[in-house]
Formats: sequence, C-alpha cells, structure tokens
Amino acid sequence: MKKKIRPIARIFKVETEIRGVRGEVVLKRETLGNLGLTWEPAVDVYEKDQEVVVEVEVPGVQAQNLKVVQWGNRLEISGLKKEIVEAEKLKFHRLEREMGFFRKEIILPVYVSSEKTKAVLENGVLTIFLQKVRRENKEIEVKIQKSKDENRGGQ
Repeated sequence: MKKKIRPIARIFKVETEIRGVRGEVVLKRETLGNLGLTWEPAVDVYEKDQEVVVEVEVPGVQAQNLKVVQWGNRLEISGLKKEIVEAEKLKFHRLEREMGFFRKEIILPVYVSSEKTKAVLENGVLTIFLQKVRRENKEIEVKIQKSKDENRGGQ
C-alpha cells in the first residue's frame, strides 16, 4: 500500500517550522527560503501610444542586485534585497518589510521590441520602457522539395 501525502500534512509541517516551542510565531527567513518561498514586488503595467511601461516597487534594492530578462511578450524581474547586517543580534518587535530574493514574471499586453528596452532605477522604483511593435501575419508559400527517391524515379 502506497503512502499518500495529504495536503494537511504539508500544512502541519510548515506550521511546525513556523511556530516555536511555546506556540508563538517564530517565522525565520531561513525557513521561508527552505520552503522555496520568495516575495514578489508590487508592479504597475500601463500602455502609452508607442510603448509599454512597467513600474516595479523595489525600495532599498541597488541596481547591481537587479536583473531584468525579456523574451517575447514576457518580462522577468528578479533580484535581492539585502537583509539587515546585524539582524541576528537584534530583537525585532515588528518585521514587515520584505527581504531576500524576489522574482516577478509579467506577461505583457502587447508585442514589444526586445532591442529597444530600457530600465531606470530611481527613488526605489524600477521603471522599464518597452517599445511596442506591430505583429504582422504574412502569408508565405513554402516550397516543397522532392525526396531523393522521387528524383530517382521512385525506385
């Protein structure tokens, strides 16, 4: 008989890792990382006449810790918001700001050029400008080549 993993068991495991001995919430960042969790920054996407603009809230993140990858009409923004250097020596009473690795994937509403994309980081907001392109469906006749057997007379 195969052992089934029930969703409730997974929840219990996560809760066990999150709760301390006395039942208080002890949510450690290492626990989140081990669970494969990352955070997603807030994003606005809007269209202008000639471009699509994506604004990403990344306060406290430096440009060298950001990566933007575009393929087709998809955009992936990822990076690292470094944690407080001496966090282990501190006793937090409230810890609401997101830290650590983040990733956000966006499907753009229109087709854009991959050659004219630019990004600017200013005042904690990463703004990405993507040039719109018109997608044309051209009808092209594809020539069919004869097989080698047909060229020899079908032997």
